[in-house]
Amino acid sequence: MTVEVQSDPQAQPRPARRRRYRMAAIDVGTNSIHMIVVESLRHGYRVIDKEKEMVQLGRDSLEGRPLTDDAIARGVATLKSMAEIARRWKVDDIFAVATSAIREAPNRRRFITAAEKASGVKVRVISGEEEADYIYRAVRSAVDFHGGTAVSIDIGGGSVELIVGTPEEVFFTHSEPVGALRMSQKFGDDIDACRAFVRKALKKTMARIASLGFDFSIGTSGTIVTLAMLASEENGMSSGLRWLSRARLHELIDTMKPLPVEERARRFSLDSKRAETILVGAIVLEQIMIGLDVEQIRACDVALREGIVEKAFDAQRQPQTGGGSIRHSSVVELARRSDVDRTHATHVARLALRIFDQTQELHMLRTGERELLESAALLHEAGMHVSFQGHHKHSYYLICHAGLRGFTGDQVAIVANVARYYRKATPSEEHANFAALSPGQQEAVRRLSAILRVADALDRGRRGAIRDVGVEVGEDAVSFELRRRDEAEVEIASAMRKGKYFAKVFGRRVDFEIA
Repeated sequence: MTVEVQSDPQAQPRPARRRRYRMAAIDVGTNSIHMIVVESLRHGYRVIDKEKEMVQLGRDSLEGRPLTDDAIARGVATLKSMAEIARRWKVDDIFAVATSAIREAPNRRRFITAAEKASGVKVRVISGEEEADYIYRAVRSAVDFHGGTAVSIDIGGGSVELIVGTPEEVFFTHSEPVGALRMSQKFGDDIDACRAFVRKALKKTMARIASLGFDFSIGTSGTIVTLAMLASEENGMSSGLRWLSRARLHELIDTMKPLPVEERARRFSLDSKRAETILVGAIVLEQIMIGLDVEQIRACDVALREGIVEKAFDAQRQPQTGGGSIRHSSVVELARRSDVDRTHATHVARLALRIFDQTQELHMLRTGERELLESAALLHEAGMHVSFQGHHKHSYYLICHAGLRGFTGDQVAIVANVARYYRKATPSEEHANFAALSPGQQEAVRRLSAILRVADALDRGRRGAIRDVGVEVGEDAVSFELRRRDEAEVEIASAMRKGKYFAKVFGRRVDFEIA
């Protein structure tokens, strides 16, 4: 039996589904050429294809020597193949950047012209600093900094990129031509000579990074990821982000050192080209970890190519008018209405949370109180909208009566009191606002206001002179390690004064020292 289906004349045709944006990012490195193809999602993107070829463009070149004919032929053929794969995915854009080997080659124009003619892709040569920026964009998208400062280490074939920063700001970048392929060609397996060279080349940079201070270290690039995999395979760790300790790195170096390249490749199941450079790459990482006094590093498999994607998507994202929780949005709105100095308030909030997170064993407060501290920090100067004189009291009044959405009455009371006591008088039951709180709320206000007082003091000059703070809690003392961006005598003097209440609340001596 045949059933005839009649179309509904009133029905509207379905709109064509809009295809998601797709792009390919190609990293033309000294050792390898990598490509990822990504597709946009509602929030972010997903990787739909990856390609890698260890072309070794820098083989028998670098140090001002031209790219060899064979290297150019390998690179051009690889780019042509990758461009064809990208176009099969119907990408909207292909972005390709070249780093150390092409950057230094006197015949780079020949390579770029040949690559564009064969693949239709224009390769852009980037500086070491821009290379570091791309890498750090990728790291920020993949790693939770927990409010801390990271040193990111990327060991490429031609150069090493070192970056110090937070998710919000980069404090230092440096590119040094001591990459794995370059050092392998220069020293072969002469470990002692390589160690001495790298140590000398990076001496000033290590001192500079140490003076800036950092909380943890992240390693990217195939060299570091491979070393972390070799170390973890023998101790049963699962895949994903891996920790590589300096002790295990020493063991790997000692194991690999006497092995010829062929045996190294067989023993560790490495590609022959990777086996040629992995030992020297391990030496470079070893010297960096020693120079920075780092006991372990987290290996992260993102790299420059993901940074290209992040930058492209950043350019497409629309600025957000809102965002965050209802509570946070209502706090930000009150700060806006009160004409709060947002730069200062945001920096004080960040410093306060950094102190909170590093002193949990001392204050014993929870995540909920952490959010209340952040809100109080963002609003601690709201009362200046009324008058500077007694503005902390005006802040208390405004917070209590602003109708902050999403907060309970008890939570509003804590936020208001913490803002009230960031300066001048300390919490006292002689004050009606404080006496009205329960004993538990009173203790929370004492501890949170003690933290906020120190955080505010550390930005006394409103210049961000103290960019970050590390805290170490001892049995008798709490040591604050201040990481400067600029001269900070005013901030240190203020912190020493306001730190007296912190010492009283927590029963510890308080010390402030410059990192």
